[in-house]
Amino acid sequence: MYKLCTISGIVTVGFFMGLFGKLELARNGQTRYTIVKSANPTPAEQFAAEDLSAYLQKITGVRFAVVSETNAVLPSRAIYVGWTEYARNKGIDVSTLGDEEWIIKRFGKNIVLTGGRPRGTLYATYHFLEDVLGVHWWNQWEETVPSRPTLKFGALNLQGRPTFRYRDIFVLSGQEGGRFAIRNRLNRAGRNSTIEYGGDMDYGPPDHVHTFNLYFPSKEYFATHPEWFSLINGKRASKSQLCLTNPELRQAFLAKLRDYIAASWAAAKAANRPPPLVFSVSQNDWTCPCQCESCQAITRAEESESGPLLDFVNYMADGINDQYPGIFIDTLAYVYTQKSPKTLKCRDNVIVRLCDTQADMLKPVAAPENKPFHDHLLAWSRVTRHLRIWDYATTYGPFACMPLPTAHTYGPDYRFYAAHNIEGVFTEIGGEGSVKHDSAQAPADLRDFKVWMMMKTLENTDADYDQLTDTFMDGYYGPAGKAIKVYLKSLEEEARVRKSAVTCWQVTPYKLNYLNLASVTRAQKLFDDAEQVVKTDAKLLSRVRFARLSLDRATLAAYAKLMSEWLAEHDRLDGFPLDREAVGARALETWCAQIDRHIPEAQRARMKLAAENEIKHWAMAPGNVDLPEKFRDLPRSMVYDYNAVQFTTRNHRNIVKVVKDPEAETGMANRLDLTDAQVPNPEKYVLPMPWGLYGNVDQKLVGAAVIKTENVTGPGYHWYKMGAYPVESGYTVYFFWNWIIQIDVDNMFDPAKPDQKVEIWARIKFEGPRFPHAKAGDKDAICVERIVLVKTK
Repeated sequence: MYKLCTISGIVTVGFFMGLFGKLELARNGQTRYTIVKSANPTPAEQFAAEDLSAYLQKITGVRFAVVSETNAVLPSRAIYVGWTEYARNKGIDVSTLGDEEWIIKRFGKNIVLTGGRPRGTLYATYHFLEDVLGVHWWNQWEETVPSRPTLKFGALNLQGRPTFRYRDIFVLSGQEGGRFAIRNRLNRAGRNSTIEYGGDMDYGPPDHVHTFNLYFPSKEYFATHPEWFSLINGKRASKSQLCLTNPELRQAFLAKLRDYIAASWAAAKAANRPPPLVFSVSQNDWTCPCQCESCQAITRAEESESGPLLDFVNYMADGINDQYPGIFIDTLAYVYTQKSPKTLKCRDNVIVRLCDTQADMLKPVAAPENKPFHDHLLAWSRVTRHLRIWDYATTYGPFACMPLPTAHTYGPDYRFYAAHNIEGVFTEIGGEGSVKHDSAQAPADLRDFKVWMMMKTLENTDADYDQLTDTFMDGYYGPAGKAIKVYLKSLEEEARVRKSAVTCWQVTPYKLNYLNLASVTRAQKLFDDAEQVVKTDAKLLSRVRFARLSLDRATLAAYAKLMSEWLAEHDRLDGFPLDREAVGARALETWCAQIDRHIPEAQRARMKLAAENEIKHWAMAPGNVDLPEKFRDLPRSMVYDYNAVQFTTRNHRNIVKVVKDPEAETGMANRLDLTDAQVPNPEKYVLPMPWGLYGNVDQKLVGAAVIKTENVTGPGYHWYKMGAYPVESGYTVYFFWNWIIQIDVDNMFDPAKPDQKVEIWARIKFEGPRFPHAKAGDKDAICVERIVLVKTK
């Protein structure tokens, strides 16, 4: 476990000066100290010495020379970095240290910074700069370096090692090879690190995940070897997984695996760097496991689709173990393979990454609501010696990067993992979703803060959450940090009161029921206050604006919902506390500024256009549409109205489009053009058409109905009723057999009235010859304009 053998608050260690005497590294911009590296430093130790020199110069204004211990005359005052003879002579046997264990120790007027290889000395150096001298690396581009021309302190006796063997956040970009990650003691940052940053946690080719289709792309192999691919409903399918029990496929896969290992090891040797030690053999990022009798026999025996997968992975692990005894085969427990096998065990050279696709992100893994994932974890821990977690700190879908109060769960989760022998955590964070942009400038919620908190807590699971929060908020946002910290806490409390639940899939601002009018207005006021106190400091103001970007995007995306809340209470437009035009202008300006700072010039125009299109899309949503004529006589407080722009669509290849429609009351509709060649299985979109209400938290069908031919009483739009049901957190109305159109409706959930039922209505138009009452010249299409929920009395 991680430990610090000293008092807390070690930025200045002046308390000990009386006992140990003053040690001055610099006085008035002058120094008598030299940095001494070992006679044969590794690239990482060489870099540690050079980076230490660079930062000491930034702090004191004076250059600290770096010399080798082989010098004939060594300085009388020195900082010894790495595996030096001086450290050995002082009783530090570095050869016994773990590969990431580190030591900082003072001997008289000298200092030793050392640790195990490959990264221990790097960690000692950065702990010295951070914990002792007050340097902080907040993100890939921004740091805090104190100015201290006179630099002195007393005792130094620090030692530690990270809690987890493997600590990886995907994706930390910035085109700097992992420097930011190593300074904050990650040992991987979503991609392989360069050798000077100690990178031996590297994955070999072809990639670190979802490799089946990389080994055997269906475009190349399906025509000649269809039997290598999944049998689905009696036919071999090209877009599928592999037939994992096929003996010929196993031989071919093993041969390719050996080729990848040999080629990557030869390349590593030529580049004078450590070879990769982990190779991924993992399922594609879709479902469709093989249904052949041979594969399903293992599935039945193991009571899980992880059975044939693990049997296949074990075969690969056995096939390379004799020739490459230090190599691990990595696979996934993901979606349909998330349940552990009943009897099979992993070989000792197999790593399993269990993917947390089910858990409520707003609560710790050990919370009762997360029992399914909790139980999967415990079961897999009995199957493999090398279990890692694939964690999600991001959401997917068109409304990615909404505000998510999750930071308070990191400590409890990591401590739970450590207590159950999890050896590492891979966390996915960034801007995956509606806009394809580099994660470094993605508008994810409080991204800089969350990444920094993850790094600190992954290294030391016992780190104090409140103390870390204060350090970041005060150090990064300056006087604005106080208001942002209140914003963070207020979101956590609102989510608790509203009984909110969020998974990583298809999140919308309507699913996030803690983003209501009161909480959003309060949050915007807090950021107004934060900006006010730093308005004269361009750097701090930029940081605050970036922290606000996720809230601004959520405000735009949820604007119609927020307006409906206001109208339900006040029945008038005047006095509405949010200015959509101002929020949109600020969001776009902030987003583009981040692109200019962090993205190569050649990519900026494309990314700015994508950001602009996203903001414009949300601005399309009518903010103050009248209630539908059918429900206009009801009190607004009883009616929840969702227009087309508010819908969530799975929208594969942009098949469902939000279009202007003069026949729609709102002027907008979600249109599915069934004559579009991109529509898969168009023949399935017929009457009777299914739609329903689904509870995502409990994964249960709450209600369902079908629209039959006789229900379509004429051309154009008509209202259709599903039924009356209670609506809770996480509920979604869906359409069609594939749920390609959805809307989250849980924002109307009132914790004070959990049994309140609502009638569910939808306004839909069926066009074209396959539907009744077709007009001449119409193409086959289905348009869903709006959904209305009406509280029952």
